This record gives sequence, C-alpha cells and structure tokens, in this order.
Amino acid sequence: MSGWRPALRIARRSVRRNLKRSILVASLIAVPIAGATVVDGLLRTVTGDEYQADRFLGQADGFVSVTDRPSLPGWEPGRSDYAEMPEATPDETRDPATVDVLGLLPPGSRIVASPDSQALRLREGDRIVRSELSIFAVGDPLTAQFARMLSGRPPSSPTEAVVTEPLAERLGLLDDDQLRAGATITPDDGPTITVTGVSVHPYMTDSEAAQVLPGSVLVDDKPDDLKPLLNYYVDLPAGTDGDTVWPLLADHGVEFRPRAFYTDPGQYLPTSSFVDLMETAAPVVLIVALGLLEVVLLAGAAFAVGARRQIRELGLVGANGGTARHVRRIVLAQGLFLGVIGTASGLVFGWLVLVAGTSTWEWATNNLIDGWTLGWIELSVAAAIGVASGAAAALLPAIGAARMRPVDALAQRFRNTTGTSRRPVLGMALLGVGIGGLIVSALVARAAVRDYNAALESSTATEYPSLEVFPAMVGVLVSSLVLVAGMALAVSGLVGVLGRVGSRLPLTSRLALRDAGRHRHRTVPAIVAIMVVVTGSVTLAFSLSSVTANDYRTVPDHTILVSEDPWLADDNVDKRLAEGTTAAAAELPGAVTHEIQFVEQETDSYPFPINFGQTSISTIDCAHQSNRLGVATPELIELATGQRPDPAALTAMANGDVLITDECLIIDGEATTIPQSEGGETVSLPAHHLPQKLGDQTSFYDLPDAFVSAETARANGWTVRTISYAVVHSPDATQDQIDAAITSAEDSGLTATVETDHADEANLISLALAAGAGLVTLFGVGITVALSGAESRADLATLAAIGAQPRRRRFLAGAQALVLSLLGTATGLVFGGALGFAVVPLTGQLEVAMPWENLAVTVVVVPLLAVGVAMVSTRSRLPMVRRLD
Repeated sequence: MSGWRPALRIARRSVRRNLKRSILVASLIAVPIAGATVVDGLLRTVTGDEYQADRFLGQADGFVSVTDRPSLPGWEPGRSDYAEMPEATPDETRDPATVDVLGLLPPGSRIVASPDSQALRLREGDRIVRSELSIFAVGDPLTAQFARMLSGRPPSSPTEAVVTEPLAERLGLLDDDQLRAGATITPDDGPTITVTGVSVHPYMTDSEAAQVLPGSVLVDDKPDDLKPLLNYYVDLPAGTDGDTVWPLLADHGVEFRPRAFYTDPGQYLPTSSFVDLMETAAPVVLIVALGLLEVVLLAGAAFAVGARRQIRELGLVGANGGTARHVRRIVLAQGLFLGVIGTASGLVFGWLVLVAGTSTWEWATNNLIDGWTLGWIELSVAAAIGVASGAAAALLPAIGAARMRPVDALAQRFRNTTGTSRRPVLGMALLGVGIGGLIVSALVARAAVRDYNAALESSTATEYPSLEVFPAMVGVLVSSLVLVAGMALAVSGLVGVLGRVGSRLPLTSRLALRDAGRHRHRTVPAIVAIMVVVTGSVTLAFSLSSVTANDYRTVPDHTILVSEDPWLADDNVDKRLAEGTTAAAAELPGAVTHEIQFVEQETDSYPFPINFGQTSISTIDCAHQSNRLGVATPELIELATGQRPDPAALTAMANGDVLITDECLIIDGEATTIPQSEGGETVSLPAHHLPQKLGDQTSFYDLPDAFVSAETARANGWTVRTISYAVVHSPDATQDQIDAAITSAEDSGLTATVETDHADEANLISLALAAGAGLVTLFGVGITVALSGAESRADLATLAAIGAQPRRRRFLAGAQALVLSLLGTATGLVFGGALGFAVVPLTGQLEVAMPWENLAVTVVVVPLLAVGVAMVSTRSRLPMVRRLD
C-alpha cells in the first residue's frame, strides 16, 4: 500500500463506479476553468501586444510624427514626449511640411500618410444620413488596419469611394450581401460619387463611413490650425532595425516609433510588461479564485457524501493493515483524478466556446477576430489551481475518513469529536470580530470622506486632497474574510439548533430540518456557498445603487435634444434645425420646443465658447468649476435649473448682469470669463446668483448654466448662435413615439439624443447580479437535494413501505430546498448589507442607497424558485430497496 499508485487505481475504479457523482464534481471544476479560458482568450486576442501593433500599425514597420522643432534632444520612444518640451520661440520652430521625411529614412523605405476624417451628410431620397468621411490611401497594405475589402475594389479616382458594410446596409446598397451594380452616394448639396466596393473597419466593425483617397471631391479644406499633424506609416527595407532609425530621425525633429514599441513594450517602458501581465492575469485569477471557492464548497459536499458511502471499503483498508495515511491518499486521489478530468474538460470546453462563438465575440468586441491567442502561463496556473481545487474539495472528507477507527468505519458509525462541537463557538467569536471590524472600517472610511469633502470646501487648499481610504479598505477586506470564516463555522451550530427546535413542525418540514442537522457534511458547504455569492451580489448592488444615486445627467427627463454636427454647419443650419425639431415634436404628445442659444467669441479658425470661471482660488473645488454662457429665456432657465427665475433675477439680467448657477464663481459681486488662451483677455460682468432646484444634480451638460440677455452678449462683442433645440414632451409618451421622434430628426440630418438613465442601467446590473446569485443558489440547492436523495434512499424507501404518499418525496425535496436557500440567502443578505454599508464610503459616497430590486429577487424569488425546481425535478415514486445489506 505504499505510494500513490494503488490509491490512484482505487480512485479510477471509484470514479467509474459512481459515474454520476464523478461527472457532477468534474463539471463543478470545469466551469470556472472554462470561464478563465474564455476570458484569457478574449484578453490576449483583443488586448495583447500583437493586437496593439496590428491595430495601430497594420503591416507597417513604424510610425512617424513630424514636429515643428528642428531637433528633439533626449527623445526616446515611450520615455519622453514632444508635447512636454518647453514652448519654443518662433525662431526655434519650422514648418513641418518642409521636412523631407522619405529622405531621412533608409533608402528603399516607403511612407503613407495617416488617415484624416470629416463629418459627412448623405442624401437618400427625402432623408439625410449622417456618417463619417475617412480620407487615406484605401487599399494600400500600410493602411489595412482601417479597411478590409469585402467586395469590389478600392477607389482609384477622386470621384470614387468605398463604403463600410454598416453604411451600405443603411443606404440599401446591397443585394444579397453583394454591392448593387451602379451603386452611388450623393452628399447633401454635393456631387454624386461612384461606390466601387464594400469594406469593414477591422477594429471598429460597426463604423458607418465612406472611405476615399486624398484629393477626393468630397474632402473639404480645413483651416490651417485644424489640419491634422503630419503623421506617416513607414515600410522599412527588409532587415532594417527600427532601433537604429529613431535616434537619427530625432536629431531632425521627427519622432519614430518602431513596431517593437508595440510588440515588445518592455524594452521601451520597463514596467509595461509586468503591468500588462498583471492586467491580463488579474481577471483570470479572480474568476478562478471565486470559482475555486464555490468548487471547494459544493464539490466538497459531494466528496463528503462519497466518502461516507465508501466508508466500509475504507474500513476494510484499515482492518487489513492500512494506516490513516493510506486512507487519506485514497480519498485525495479521487479529488486529484477528478481535478485533472475537470480541468482538461474546462480547457477544451472554453476553447470550443471561443472558436464556435467567434462571430458572437466579434459582435461583442466590435473587432474582426482572425485567430485566437491564449496565454499559456495564465492557463497553466489556472489548470494547476483547478487540479488543486479537486484535491482541496476532497481534503476535509479525507481527513475525516482517516480519523475514523476501522471498527466504526466497518459499522458505518460516525462520531462527533470535541473539536466539532466547539466549532460553532469559535465561529460566533469570529463573527463578532468580523462585524466589529466592518463597523470600525466603515466609520473610518466615512470619516475620511467627510475630511475629503471639508478639504474641498477649504479656502486655504491649493491642490486637490487625496481620499485616504486605504486603511479602511484593508480593514474591510480582512473583516470580510474573518466574517466568512466565522459563518462557515457557526452555520453548523445554527443548522443543529434548527434541527432540534423543528420537532413541532409538520412532518415534511421536520424531516427536512432533521436531515439538514444530521448530514451537515453536505448542508453546511451548500449554505456557505450560497451565502458567499449572495453576499457578493448584495454588496455590489449597494455600491452600484449608491454611486448612481448622484448620477449627473446631460438633459432633463422627458426631453429630446435636437442638434447639428458643428463640422457640418452651413448657411442652412438654422432652417434645418428648425424643420427637424418641428418634425420630431410632431411625433410626441404635449411637445414644447425650447431654442438653446450659446454665446461664443468668433476667432480666425472657429467659434470659442464663453465660460465663466474662477480667476483666483477661493476653494479648491470651486477653482475647477465653470459655467457655460447661454442666452436666457424664462422657459430655458426653468428647464436648466428646475424652477422659474424670480423677478429679481429677470431684473438683474435686463440690467446687464450675468446669472450664475454656481455661487462660488461670484467674487465681489462679479463673475469673470475664462480666457481663451494663456494670457488672454477676460471680461467681468455684474453677477446675480441663480438658485437651482435639481437635488443632487448640479447642472445638465448640454444646457447652459450661466445666462445673459442677447443684448448684453452683443454689447460685449460676442456672437449668439443656436446650437440645439430641447423638445420637452409629456411623461405619457411611449417608447415608440420617442423612437419615431428621434428618427424624424435623424432623417433631417440632425442628431437627436435622450438622457441615458444610468440608474436604470445600474438596476439591470443589480438584477443580473441577483440572477447570478440565484443561479448559484439553484445549483447548490440542486446538488445538495440530489445528494440527500441518494444518501437517504433507504429512509425514503422505508417511508414508502409504511404508507407514505408518493408526493411526500416531492414535498420533502421542496422543504429541503427551502431550508438551504432561506438560510443561505438570509445570511448572505445580512452580511452583504453589512459589507455594503462598509464598502459604499470607499467609493467616496456617504449616503447608502437601497437596491430594492436586487433584495426582492434575492429574498423572495430565488428561494421560491429553488423550491419549485427541487419539487419538479424530484421523482414521486421510488422503487423498493433492501433496508439492510
């Protein structure tokens, strides 16, 4: 019996004899390994170094940026930045266009200009379609990262273009997924262009764009200060080392980043390799660690039942000279054997999920995936953890079996030890320590948040303070671990107490409680597994609800903002805005439109928005605030502030004052504009504070938060421009009506936006977390009830023999499921709430918002669903078996 070989042979035979239980344990191990494989494949494929190189460079050997400096002393890829150099005088600069880049590169090199883009408005019948115009050498291998031809050919003249597949579908240019013969596109007030092919952006597959060559008739000239920088993709001669090129180009004021900068960033950024490895490995390790905990708990219960069912065999081993070490090895070998099977199955299944679901992953990542890359280091670690999890799940049953005396094992008699009876006491002590630690950590975190907020309002602070919550974070983590350990020990005593006090309950409930109390080797792990996942779900739900409670919005509720792309503005913009807004409003009940006019300063290149801000620091928080100026109407002020302006505010505005919503921007009765450039001129106006009634919402991003009259704006030489219209509709508007209004505006070539309610998104995430917790609960309950049925088969047969009705077995399974799910979810709810109370201050919030949807699903729906599933999946009739062997 020396060595592991006999133990492994026995383990293999035991696995084959108990095939169903073996498949269950192997599946539990395989699921987290498969999840880790999928996550690792996604991260490695769409975020790895080769991916970054292909995304930024395509097939190029490097990327060139021409600066206005004659030289870049000390410049190195990744270690210095031209933008961080001191501002140069006119005598120290040059025109980048005069630099002969090709002459600086090794002979035989080739360069292609990087893409430029412009907004594009296409006309299709009576509607206008907004898209993007991409300008680059379409079809050149050095720009393959921007366009992959699906059909047709690249453009070859200024009057030709290719369109991306999403735009072709939107314009109806495809017949059976093929480009229609003679397909054309027509810009609004522009020439008709021939479409020569359909392409797709490999790294932005949903991009709707027309792609043309430089010099196309669709390209509009830009002001000099808006023209793109001179950037080029470089194809070096074969055998050229990029590291020999960038020093020579830096001496001539040209930056060159070789391909190795992306494929091997470690040699340019010393910490990047380790950081990238940690960023890639951390999610995989987290998934495996959480899965390991659930596996050890749930699979441990299955191993415990298996060890009890083969206890006579183990007793025979001891009776024939085997030692406790031999018994431990036999049980542990089963865990190792199933760990290997589960790990291998998980790796294969995860790979199949990646390969079979390639099209789905392409849609989810918005990338074309040509092949999958796996990180073998992370997967090797995950595989080792998977095998170890099988052994860990069998560890406690192995220790328990090894401690039994052969005579007890042969008689199948299980004794409680002194240590077992003391575990609940130790668990209660750990619970007290954990809860106390959470309370202290929460108080420390809340004090840190209050100190942080006080520092923001301090008039003596000159820089932003830091939120010091690290000690509280460590306290929360340690307390959480102590809490889980305490509950794992205390729940055994809780189940025992319930089993004793359930004597007055009806027969089915009494049997369920007694079964849970007598067989704690399988009920306790299931309850703890459910508790852990529910605790995590509730904690995250509390955090999400509290963070999104102070969500800042772009426009008010029941409002659609209709606007024009500023790069597409022309002489007809005002007419187009008015007509598009009218069309959108016609689709909505009770619609009222408000013209939104912003105040701007004309410059040689583009209008500059007028903002009022702080010119001297009064508080550090206020120093970074600003109010964007708009032309006031009483209706617009009410929309932006939540209440009608009082007569004093209207009188002040009529007298030339500016209405400011942020009182800290008013100093000595005046507000001052932010200069357009360093050392630029400012304008100070008499200011009147305009109070708001928006709750935690301080302002709406797309609405003005400072107001003047049109006369005051023009008197200061500013321009008043209509940027957008707000269409306020009845709360009774249906989603179909809102969608119709948005479509009407977009058909006019405009942009229509509505507020995205992040609170609703958080609620959906919270419900998803509750659903995930419910799935684990169902899984744990199902496993435990099935193990109970297998372990109590003789007792159930006895009940049937003495006249118990067939439905009694279904009711018993439902009662067992109710006990497990209620205990697990109730304890998880309590500890999750306590942990959420401690975690919320770590996010910088003081108010704890209740995630009612998550709590309702967790407390009510999940236990009832567990009961229903257990009852439906349990057979009513059981064939008679022998009561004694």
